[in-house]
Amino acid sequence: MKLRRAYLRETVAGVVQVVAIVAVLATAGTSRGAEPPSPLREGTRAFYRSEFERAASLARTYIKAHPQDPAGLILLARAEMAQGRYQPAYQELRKALRADPKNIDALFYLAQLSKILGQHEYQQLFATAPDSLRAHQFLAESYYAERNEKKAIEEYEAALRAAPRSVEVLCSLGDLERWQLRFDKAIGYYSRAAELEPNGYCGPYGLGVAHLRRHELPQAIEYFRRALTSDPNSGVARLALGSALLSSGDVTGALTELKSAVALKPDLRQAYGLLAKVYRTLGQLREAEESLRKAKELEQREHEYLQRALILDDLSAAS
Repeated sequence: MKLRRAYLRETVAGVVQVVAIVAVLATAGTSRGAEPPSPLREGTRAFYRSEFERAASLARTYIKAHPQDPAGLILLARAEMAQGRYQPAYQELRKALRADPKNIDALFYLAQLSKILGQHEYQQLFATAPDSLRAHQFLAESYYAERNEKKAIEEYEAALRAAPRSVEVLCSLGDLERWQLRFDKAIGYYSRAAELEPNGYCGPYGLGVAHLRRHELPQAIEYFRRALTSDPNSGVARLALGSALLSSGDVTGALTELKSAVALKPDLRQAYGLLAKVYRTLGQLREAEESLRKAKELEQREHEYLQRALILDDLSAAS
């Protein structure tokens, strides 16, 4: 129990340190063009001098004059976070996103704040129910985030002992086993989930993926169709079904599903790659070229996102 609490304290501390380091980078993007007015500039300086109450006061002054400028709201949120006032910080970040839904700084700090709030809630969980389903599930997800699949599986198995009929945990175990190419075990967990929830999504979808990876196409197609009966708007399941149909030689069926996949989820790079293959097979070279161009564009976007994530990982390690 002490180890779990220590782990949570270290995680929260790590998040706060990352927020402090990345703030230097984020501030550069917060205000563009002309130099910010004095209260915002002075408030930012006060923040980096650890004068958090003064930073908050100056941010409020700036917000009164510029209520729709996310920069002031973000500075106030950061000052509140630094003083442990997480709920007010959350409200300010939500206001910033209402003013600018795509503001990168607001999105970043909201993500970090959500982690901190979650840690506090789970501290209470471990204090009241250390051997509960949710306690073991949280530890499993934490271990998986650290790429410790062995410990993650152990905690998920403990969660399953606490709640043997949890479809959510069964599917999580199935996912972990599938990602490690242990398809027999994965199919076992997914099958139990599908039995408990015949009209559900995760059991049939997981079974479809496992059978597809084993090149058992008829079973894969059957389970993907079952998953789509539960969730017809799943772009990922449409992509998987399209891939299975294409591998089985049903080019027309694959085209229908892949077009549906990108309509539902336009950032599915793999779907565009498969569409290019389908269009080439059908002799539609212009459409094939356009699909391939879109796939490369999304691949570049994913690469840029990964580069940014690696920078944040480096900052976290440095802290």
